[in-house]
Amino acid sequence: MLNDLGNSQRCWSLSALTVADSEQAAASPSSTASSSSTAFEPVNGPHVHPHKDFGVLVVPTRLRYDPGRQLDLGWWTQLGLGLGCTLVVANLYYCQPLLIEIAISFHEGYTTVAWIPTMYQSGYCIGLFFISPLGDLVRRRQLVMTLTCITTCLSIGLALSRSFVAFCTLAVLLGVFNVTPQILIPLAADLAAPQHRACVVSILQSGLMLGILLTRVLSGVIGYFTTWHTVYYIAIGVQVVVLCGAYVLIPDHPPKNPHLTYGEILHSMVTYSVTEPRLVQATLINFASIACWTNFWVTLTFLLGDEPYHFSTLYIGLFGLIGVLGIFSAPLASCLIDRFGAWYSVLVATLCLLVLQSIEMAAGGIHIAVVVIVCFGIDALRQTQTVSLQTIVLNISEEARSRLNAILTVWLFAGQVVGSSVGSHVFLRYGWRAAAGLSVGLYGWQLLILFMRGPNCGRHVWFGYEGGFALCHQKRTETGSCVASVGDGTEIETGMTAQASVETLVHGSSCWPGKRV
Repeated sequence: MLNDLGNSQRCWSLSALTVADSEQAAASPSSTASSSSTAFEPVNGPHVHPHKDFGVLVVPTRLRYDPGRQLDLGWWTQLGLGLGCTLVVANLYYCQPLLIEIAISFHEGYTTVAWIPTMYQSGYCIGLFFISPLGDLVRRRQLVMTLTCITTCLSIGLALSRSFVAFCTLAVLLGVFNVTPQILIPLAADLAAPQHRACVVSILQSGLMLGILLTRVLSGVIGYFTTWHTVYYIAIGVQVVVLCGAYVLIPDHPPKNPHLTYGEILHSMVTYSVTEPRLVQATLINFASIACWTNFWVTLTFLLGDEPYHFSTLYIGLFGLIGVLGIFSAPLASCLIDRFGAWYSVLVATLCLLVLQSIEMAAGGIHIAVVVIVCFGIDALRQTQTVSLQTIVLNISEEARSRLNAILTVWLFAGQVVGSSVGSHVFLRYGWRAAAGLSVGLYGWQLLILFMRGPNCGRHVWFGYEGGFALCHQKRTETGSCVASVGDGTEIETGMTAQASVETLVHGSSCWPGKRV
């Protein structure tokens, strides 16, 4: 597959500006115009861009890569990519409401089929580490289409499966190749202008969470009136829709690191995990945050089913719809990120989550209104945290966004495991107040990690408050050039006058490889 996806890397190699060229361009307006006309041309000429997927399918004209054109991610494209995340991530969660039906169909015990969700998630973690980093190595449009074709075929196998062993094997494989959302999110971050990146990421992240929450409800309803096989037949059609959507919506984009091998890509992930302060800080916060979120939703079932509420399963399930409303607020929260920066957004969201969890610890088992408020707030604020942390990580390195996102997501899944297991144990042994208190402690831990590095610290600063707590998005250097903030302390030295830099931020700047801002 790597050979097929990378067969056009030679054509995508772009000539970069050298330091000398940059200095000469800054010194002479005429040389600037000359270099700008040639800096983004491929080595082999301007007409060698591949216009076909897999050498067969013609790429729509509006989606073809043009080094001289900034592609605008319109609202319809953003919503389409967000819907794609919703429909793809659903593959991992169709099975959860159907476990009893699957157990009856295969004549297996409940204890045995309870391992099926774990098999999906285990495969997904493998795919995160070994498949999603390919987004930094090959053409992502082709990669998404390839992964969708594979998941469609695996869904066919699941729908037709008559053996429990075969079903479990296909479940693991589906998890491995179901990492398309983790390819789309870094791609959208690459194509979005810096001042709109958080908003674009929030839309895709909202689609991802929407798929996780709604799939359980829809799958359970369909399985109740039909059979579990029908759910997977519908999943086949859904994957075909995603494949068609990928063809008409996803812009073509050249490989970002044609000089690297697959082994070097994997090795660099380990290196990033221990050498990037922002990544380490974000993963630690994200780990604890998702553990709190999972702890709340897992133990909520026990809380509502016991005294004093005694709600039925149906009513308990409806509380998930309240959480969905919270997810839709994420794009609005992205405005906070774009305006004040990701660090401050994490701070505000974490403080609010701490207050909410404290309220639940005090009165969650006393009045249902408290539970409703917490259900809405914890999802809305968790989304703000997620998008903020993702913005920080994706801004570390443009050339390694898929790998950085994969590292962040692997730790997220680890946090889910800890939150569900430890939270359930604490609740069942010590009660709802102790489980809420556990989350309060974890939110305090997140604030401690956040305050170890200030909002304007340099990329390789581990501790301290370098740059202070300034909120300004631009500041002039002593030489008159402008330094533009991209929302998380990451700064781009533009080398332009302040007025020119403001125009760049307002009208958007290209994220194509080889272009220096």
